Amino acid sequence: MDHHRIFDLFKVVSSTASGEHLYDFLGSATRASYKRAWVKNPHSAGKVLKPGLPAVNEHYFDWIATLTAVARAKGTFRMAELGAGWAPWLVRGALAANQRYAIEGVELLALEADTVHFNWIKEHFAENGLDPNQHFVLHGAASGQGGMLSFPVIADPDIDYGASLRHVKAGVPSIEVRAYTIPEILAFFSGPLDFLHVDIQASEYDTLPPAMADLKKGVKSIMIGTHTSAALHDGLARKFHESGWLEVMNYPRSQISVTPYGEVKFDDGFLLFDNPEFW
Repeated sequence: MDHHRIFDLFKVVSSTASGEHLYDFLGSATRASYKRAWVKNPHSAGKVLKPGLPAVNEHYFDWIATLTAVARAKGTFRMAELGAGWAPWLVRGALAANQRYAIEGVELLALEADTVHFNWIKEHFAENGLDPNQHFVLHGAASGQGGMLSFPVIADPDIDYGASLRHVKAGVPSIEVRAYTIPEILAFFSGPLDFLHVDIQASEYDTLPPAMADLKKGVKSIMIGTHTSAALHDGLARKFHESGWLEVMNYPRSQISVTPYGEVKFDDGFLLFDNPEFW
């Protein structure tokens, strides 16, 4: 298979296995303990690895979106990941930026509501050469309105990455977290975001539409994982079209889509838009 041409702009990095981590072609090290299904996958400590390019699955398109944003950036690369989990895409974006001579620095923001995942972000940053204190690692949830919100407590954080504000119900343990609106998130940065990665488990439909004008002014490229229904996926895509964004990719959720790289099963929907104000 011919990979997307964006991969040609980045070199493969060799890594020495720790016995506890998984590695990708950029050299990003991810603890196998972050997902229970991975615990038997790490290579023996000391083994020198040269990972291949990513497999073609639904996450292959996150790779394309992230690397394309990095390749376009100049000066400072700015990226936010909302519903970050352990912030894999931020770390990959930062490591990719390290390979680009046109990029002199990075500004990163991770937003995550689950307490365990939030702490994993700081660990994941540190284990990949990023000081979490030099970036914005926020314990909270993206929302259309500010204030405080209830978020469900996750019993199995190494399995469940799909918790949502919508899952809070009577009798379900929850915590109070701060809500961050899109304007508040953008205000952390010194300039427009090169890339905004959004995977907030159906809160995208409440968070993004009220902020379309702010997104148009402050974001160059946005990727959204969509949830719940095809109608909501299509409606959100329509809002971006109506606001003048350019659709780059649009794959519906819960179905097999034909892509330039073969048939791919998408559990979440996938939307990628570019802002013509910047290109």
